[in-house]
Amino acid sequence: MPITRSIHAHFCAVITTPWGTVMIKRSIKHLLKTMGYQVSRINPEKPEAIEISVEEINNATLVHRITNALAQSHVVKVHVGCGPRILKGWINVDLSYEPYHSYMQYYTDQFYPESIRGDQSDFYAIDVTKQPLPFPDNSVDVIFHEDFLEHLSQRDQVLFLAETFRILKKGGVHRVNTPDLLSSMRDHSDFSKGFAGVYVEEWNRCHHLNVLTPALLEEMALMVGYSSVIFNGRDQSIIKEHLPLEYRPSPKRPEDGNIFADLVK
Repeated sequence: MPITRSIHAHFCAVITTPWGTVMIKRSIKHLLKTMGYQVSRINPEKPEAIEISVEEINNATLVHRITNALAQSHVVKVHVGCGPRILKGWINVDLSYEPYHSYMQYYTDQFYPESIRGDQSDFYAIDVTKQPLPFPDNSVDVIFHEDFLEHLSQRDQVLFLAETFRILKKGGVHRVNTPDLLSSMRDHSDFSKGFAGVYVEEWNRCHHLNVLTPALLEEMALMVGYSSVIFNGRDQSIIKEHLPLEYRPSPKRPEDGNIFADLVK
């Protein structure tokens, strides 16, 4: 993917020394290469051949915003599948931005007090199933999500865990909060009835694709390279000082309806 003319012009305008230009170009090339993009030189003698797609503009803007966020954050925290609960000071990731106001009846001030409410400037539209996460290797301290992982297929869960492992710093923690298949089946299924006794609403009503057990989560995490998996309870993460109060599981699920785990790189 070529670097667009607008980015090239911007950096040529602000960098006035040859060495500064070289260093900027090297930095951009390295960042984009870690994300899987190919950098090619623009021929200034044939500007008519340059085409800038909406996707390229969005990717360039996303890289620029992520780079700024990394530079400005002492502790880099990424909240995946954030929905309307956008956290201030976090890089909040989901498919599209949605204001929180209509959801306060569920979140309440207990789980979403004004002090942690972010806005659109804290939101980043990224589909984690379609592209690598736009972060350099070893650049993130904390990753957090709740009731998100079960909405990915098995394939996408492995891709996602591999990406989170890549971008975490050594010793960084990936906090997982996801429904527990064992708990769901225990509470709602009667396997002695065979087909008719299986609680399929876990998939049908909740739109879950691949619900995990603690053993499955641990095996996948260790498979992609995490050094350890620590199981605990709600708000008992080893990095709880960095996390908001955990909103899930919802009141409709028992306290042990979710798996709470810290994946440590």
